[in-house]
Amino acid sequence: MRRLMFCAVLCVFALCGVCTSAFAASFVLAGSDYLTTQPGTVFAGVPFNGVPVGPGNTDTIVQRLRDATFLNLGDSSTIPIEMLSLNLASAVPVDFGLGLGTYYITLQTARGGPASVGQMTITYSNLDDGVFTGSEGTFSSFFDVFFDVRLGSLNGPIAMSSDLVLSNSGTPWDANPDPTVLLVNGLVGNLTANWHTNKIDNVDIHDMDFFPVGVIQEIHPNGAQHNADTTHTPEPASAWLLGAGLLAIAGGLKKARP
Repeated sequence: MRRLMFCAVLCVFALCGVCTSAFAASFVLAGSDYLTTQPGTVFAGVPFNGVPVGPGNTDTIVQRLRDATFLNLGDSSTIPIEMLSLNLASAVPVDFGLGLGTYYITLQTARGGPASVGQMTITYSNLDDGVFTGSEGTFSSFFDVFFDVRLGSLNGPIAMSSDLVLSNSGTPWDANPDPTVLLVNGLVGNLTANWHTNKIDNVDIHDMDFFPVGVIQEIHPNGAQHNADTTHTPEPASAWLLGAGLLAIAGGLKKARP
């Protein structure tokens, strides 16, 4: 459908005698952003950490619901977005009304409540260079986040329910992931993918994926703040140390056998 609409636009330009430039129409493909909460995340003055629910260390998932379209370099495109998952735990004991303890934040959609939706405006400033260094542009976004605060676990009793608008401005993005980014593969049109395996790149169409560069700071005027970074896989050195530790434990157990 996207290709048909683009072809129809080209036909209209041709019939009207308007010359098009050599710039290939570019698309940031609809898909998902898998995020990990970072230090500095605060709600009601209380620090919160992410609770990984997957894939990998992901605790927050944002879905871009439509392709962003750019007919010229420097264009901006506004698309609808939805926060599908948010899982946080208080870093210190606190009382939100059900007694002192660890409180968790989840989205109301987890119990059939309203969706946390918003908009993202993506600006395409630099031609896709095919590598993850630098950036292709910036993006700004906002969500109306409908959340529950629960005691003791992600599905514990609800202490309070509310909503607030979180907004972010001017975060860089790149069409290419760095080598440590968690990739979820899928075909174009698969909204759960962050890396589409059948992207088009020709004289008319250039498809891109979307990866935020650095920490996204989503803030609310009352002081609430959610910091998130793209989910990464363990670095090779960390994986080697983990493997070495497991081997050492296995060796110790073997020696301990009678």
